[in-house]
Amino acid sequence: MTSDLARRRVAWEALSELFLDTEPDLEAIARRLGRSGFDVAELDHILRGEVAPVLGGNLLAVAGVWDAFDLEPIEARYRAGRRRPGLLGRLACHLIRDDWARVRAGMEGELR
Repeated sequence: MTSDLARRRVAWEALSELFLDTEPDLEAIARRLGRSGFDVAELDHILRGEVAPVLGGNLLAVAGVWDAFDLEPIEARYRAGRRRPGLLGRLACHLIRDDWARVRAGMEGELR
């Protein structure tokens, strides 16, 4: 689990940038996710079930987090076995869908 957890932390950190109150560097996110060792389908699951439900509220905040997130709540959710998107997770994924599509396209281009 330690190896998986370390890889997940890399993915959580990169995916969390999609929820910051700044313009994300989608190419850099794609490169970091490509190095995580997860395929695109698993990263999509991690985004929807682990990251978006925890960080999605930042997209709706008037003055959201703009520099970096504490990843401990994501890890706690993961360790508790809670990996379903829920309403906030689904809404958050809808709000970042264009950025996520561009990240996925960047990863698929790099992995070919």
